[in-house]
Amino acid sequence: MKSLLLSCIAMLFIGTTAISNPVNDSVSMGAGYANDVWYSFEDGVVASAERNTWDIGFYTNRWSAGVIINDGMGCELVTYGNGDTSSWNAIDTTGMANWKRLYNSDTIWEDGAFNRNALGHPDYGWGVYNMVSHDVVGDSIYIIKLANGAYKKLWIESKNSVNNTYIFTYANLDGSNQFTETLDATPYEDKLFVYYNLSIGAVIDRDPAKDSWDLLFSRYMGTVFDNSGNPANYIVVGILNNVETGANKNHPVSPGFVEWYAQPMEFHKTVIGSDWKYFDMNTFSYSVTDSLVYFVQALSGDVYKFVPLSFSGQSEGKTVFTRELISLVDLTEHTTEQAVKVFPNPASDLINIQLTGFENELTSIQLYDLSGRLLLQQEKRLSNGQLNFSVEQIESGAYMLRVISSGKAHSQQLIVR
Repeated sequence: MKSLLLSCIAMLFIGTTAISNPVNDSVSMGAGYANDVWYSFEDGVVASAERNTWDIGFYTNRWSAGVIINDGMGCELVTYGNGDTSSWNAIDTTGMANWKRLYNSDTIWEDGAFNRNALGHPDYGWGVYNMVSHDVVGDSIYIIKLANGAYKKLWIESKNSVNNTYIFTYANLDGSNQFTETLDATPYEDKLFVYYNLSIGAVIDRDPAKDSWDLLFSRYMGTVFDNSGNPANYIVVGILNNVETGANKNHPVSPGFVEWYAQPMEFHKTVIGSDWKYFDMNTFSYSVTDSLVYFVQALSGDVYKFVPLSFSGQSEGKTVFTRELISLVDLTEHTTEQAVKVFPNPASDLINIQLTGFENELTSIQLYDLSGRLLLQQEKRLSNGQLNFSVEQIESGAYMLRVISSGKAHSQQLIVR
């Protein structure tokens, strides 16, 4: 995998002028925004899948506890407010209308609605991580409203991190139709999520491989600000970055603007998001913000200029845009094939780093912010291929972690909270 440090430091790229001519392209989500569409700058549309086939989704990394809901289809989630897991057999929904709604993060993929009550490692919201067994043990009951209006109670009982399996129980609020599911995420680790439909009790496999796409055209719960700057949650239609795809926003700029390095590459899922368009009350149609340019660092490392041109609205859910190859990745940047695991991620104090194929080598650990500024650097010797690294003094946010051992480098995004 090519080092993601390229996205942080502009000096690691070559070229500052366009390498190819602009290409007009489009993505259609279908009438009513019925589909999610995954897009690659190299290959075009990679896959499309109906949006309404799932209710909850599990982040597939075995060292993650991320669980999301299908908020783009109107699913709603609250923590049961009248008791703990011992109340499972006697749910009392008195006062539920006033319980706080939980939404997926619109910036961090694995920070799902079930994680919104997290207090930081070892508390991941729906459960607490056990340092001995490496299991996350569920300590909360949730009430979920499905897109069809039905309500279920749900208890994620545990996740076995080593085996990457979840055990969860769900039922109608009165206790009828209760089922316990053991979901093995291992076969889906090449994808971002594996999904589950609570209405039919089935695992849903819908994502393409996570190394095959750069952008996802989707419907999701976003944070929208009013004219006074007050935030609120609304379902929006927008464009989401892959976890390893960087992007930046440039506005206002001229149509010929190609200085992709003028802004730092950002690594969160809504760098492009939904606010590149607006509904024009004079024409009763969508318009695209003038003088707006995005640059996207694709998974290949190449940088593309991305300019939205039009948006059809719910009739077709069609976005028309131009893409233009601006800069090629520096072919001298080192790549590595060794397996590197970093957990927990997100982290709040210590992170564990495991390098497969290395035993006791001296290893350099570097932490950069997303502008490429080096914040921390330590050298430690691996112990049986493992070491730890403290981020306790680092402010919450997204960073790039670089691990160098035996002359080989591996970089990945790290979330500190």
